[in-house]
Amino acid sequence: MRHTIPPPFLSCILRGTVLCTMPKIPEQGIFMSVSTASFNEAGILAYNDGNYAEAFKQFDAAARTGDPAGQHLLASLYYQGHGVTQDVPKAVELFTAAAQAGFPPSLANLALMYASGDGVVQDMAQSLAYGRQAAEAGDGQSQFNLAQAYRKGVDVPQDFAEAAFWYKQAAEAGSLSAQNEYGLLYAQGQGVELDYVQAYAWIAMPAEAGSAQSIKNRDQLLEILTPSQQQAARALAAEYAAQYGVNPH
Repeated sequence: MRHTIPPPFLSCILRGTVLCTMPKIPEQGIFMSVSTASFNEAGILAYNDGNYAEAFKQFDAAARTGDPAGQHLLASLYYQGHGVTQDVPKAVELFTAAAQAGFPPSLANLALMYASGDGVVQDMAQSLAYGRQAAEAGDGQSQFNLAQAYRKGVDVPQDFAEAAFWYKQAAEAGSLSAQNEYGLLYAQGQGVELDYVQAYAWIAMPAEAGSAQSIKNRDQLLEILTPSQQQAARALAAEYAAQYGVNPH
């Protein structure tokens, strides 16, 4: 039943072709003044209207104050070449500045860039370090990626308990990809106790969202569960859907 659902749309760059809405800023460690927030909000509106020159102006103004969100968004423009000549090294410089302030989307993007050698020398150790920081800061895709690394033993020793920990963080944040994989760990007893009821409850969410593989996994579990277990599994699935079924990815 092992299957990885394709990763979700992530944040503002490397994770889609357009800028997303303003990333949530952690409650601790990063502060943004009203003025810089206004710059960023105006820049996002301009970007979404296709006015990249104005978006560059607003993000540049925010970045010049040292605001990590502004630095991240300005880096996105340099990376894409929107409103400015494409300059990936400049994007790396700005992502790095924002990452040093602990901004999760920049940490996550640097992890991806170092993994692929995009604008930097490929360095899997550096990629893992940035990815771990992003995961610890609450970036759901980074949590999923870290879980994948531990499950497969890619660039880290294989550790199903660590994989389960990180899948759980992302799954509870609503990641359908993580919910599927976390459920499969329960179905196989890897990193968690073998528990088909738990497996069904987690896999039911991506299955209900339309994942063909998750539907297949869920149906296979129904063949294993006794009638009483099926009843318990459906009840738990409804409970989890109410708690964790908040992310469309």
